[in-house]
Amino acid sequence: MTIAELIMEDARARNLRHFFGIPGGGSPLDLMEAGRKLGVDFVSVNHESSAAIMAAYYGLMKDTAGLALTIRGVGAANLVGGAANIHFERAPMVAVCETCPPATAGYEMVQHCDQLSLFSGIERYRETLSTENAPLAVQEASYRATEGRPGPALLNFPADLGSTECGPPLPPRAHTPAPAAPDQEIAACRELLSNWRRPLVIAGADVVRDGATGELLSLVENLGAAVLVTMEARGVFPESHDRWAGVFVGIYSPGIIESRAFEKADGVLLLGVDALMTHGPWKCDLPTAEVLSSSEYRSLSQQPGVRVSGNLKSVLPALAPQARAGFHSREVRALRQEVLPAFKRPGRARLAAQDIIEICRKELPSDGILISETGVFICMLEHLWLADQPGTYFGTSGGRTMGLTLPAICGARLADPETPMIGLGADGSLLMRLGELEVLARTGGTVPLVIVNDQALGTMKARQKIRSLPDYGLDLHPVQFAEVARACGLKGATVDTPEGFERELQAAMNAGCPTLIDARVDPQIYQDSFGRTVGMK
Repeated sequence: MTIAELIMEDARARNLRHFFGIPGGGSPLDLMEAGRKLGVDFVSVNHESSAAIMAAYYGLMKDTAGLALTIRGVGAANLVGGAANIHFERAPMVAVCETCPPATAGYEMVQHCDQLSLFSGIERYRETLSTENAPLAVQEASYRATEGRPGPALLNFPADLGSTECGPPLPPRAHTPAPAAPDQEIAACRELLSNWRRPLVIAGADVVRDGATGELLSLVENLGAAVLVTMEARGVFPESHDRWAGVFVGIYSPGIIESRAFEKADGVLLLGVDALMTHGPWKCDLPTAEVLSSSEYRSLSQQPGVRVSGNLKSVLPALAPQARAGFHSREVRALRQEVLPAFKRPGRARLAAQDIIEICRKELPSDGILISETGVFICMLEHLWLADQPGTYFGTSGGRTMGLTLPAICGARLADPETPMIGLGADGSLLMRLGELEVLARTGGTVPLVIVNDQALGTMKARQKIRSLPDYGLDLHPVQFAEVARACGLKGATVDTPEGFERELQAAMNAGCPTLIDARVDPQIYQDSFGRTVGMK
């Protein structure tokens, strides 16, 4: 078995049927041919960073690490940008990057650089393949990319080793649950909780990774707690539940939900919260307890009064007290009602982002998937789009990533052709990825790609205005995105009213092919809405 065949055998064993990238003439061609023979199809993309994102979201849908391929040097460097995106979005991906043959490693020449160092700081694993280490390295890369909080792993693949013989693949390495928490830590946490009468729970995505969503629900109801979830943890707690208050973003402005919740609570219990999921350091002076799956994870609250390290599925039932009153459900609803006016539809708008969100929510089934990115609308989604199940909402979280939606939905749609999906993006972000419209046309099934178009980098224009800076440098030339989409092989439509948008979205949901909807919102009204959603005037 060759090293190229080994990599593809491993991919197929992990249920991958596609991988993504831009190839070169050495080992990448060997990988493509091995994949063709094994039914793992290569999908060429238009930029290497897109390959990383497509692979990661393909992997998310398949519950494993996706696979991206690139050439050495500049290709590997381009892919690092996408790898950084998925590091911050906590998604799983293995990058196979061609590198120079070992015999020339000491020379400075075309497309030669220290690729292992390029990925330093964002990778979960990195190794240069050889005939001796290939089986173990390939196994380890996919394991590390998916273990705990997922992210990118790197395999350097020397250009002259693609057809070199090596040992057979090792079976995918099974993940083992985090160990049980020490009894004394659980006891200390229970004692602290017993002193709180109005607890606030902040829940993170590690609750899902530990399979503890049911235990979270029971604990919350017993505590009588109000609940916030982190940006990556949408659906970890059912958001139609009367104890769900909103999304914690770590801005701490006076007018947003977390600040109001802190004012009403007398203690904060953080469960499986990733310290990456905040815009700023912890600023709450309430007593805190924190439960994390691993002792290696950093505490969000920096110095919790009690910290418990262990598997959340076993820890949460051990914390459950006898039922107490806690917050009344109407108090939690009141918390939400206090902040929702900031997200109200501007009455004078012809087409508003709120219209787009409302209509998308109506047309997408409750088990359908929304994939989004950053934009003026980002906090609107975090308050107006309720997710009752994990894995139904993939909005940008720790990365607040521009240019995420198009490659992400390309990968997700290939991995899952049946589940209804909508991609929601912005005009500035789409301009970063225009070439991938051709990939979506070539590979996509029925999927609407909705572009909120204000002909500007609207979030930054809003920030300029908030800081009383001049309006400068952020307007975009008007682009006819529907025409560009049609030129790339998609259907395309341009709308500027709620009625027109609803009509085109309904058609796109049943089109049998991808459709781009260029949704022209009122620019100034849209941009002016941003400050209110983040607690600024």
